[in-house]
Amino acid sequence: MTKLIVWGAVIILAALAIDRLLLWIESRGWVYWRRNRPARGASTYHMLELHSNFDPGIQHILDATVKEEEDEDESGDPPAA
Repeated sequence: MTKLIVWGAVIILAALAIDRLLLWIESRGWVYWRRNRPARGASTYHMLELHSNFDPGIQHILDATVKEEEDEDESGDPPAA
């Protein structure tokens, strides 16, 4: 019974240590763990970029997305939520 309690405590302490390590790594900006959410849509853009290597016809979607972002930047309006 004592071994079970010791192993349980070791597992809990290891989990807490890993959590603290990942929070420190997140504060350095290397990985998302719990506090900072990545920008929405960023991964979609990168997947489209990767997909355009295999399907050149999708390039017009990427061009339109970049054009829309440039137009929003030039208009001076705040970004739509």
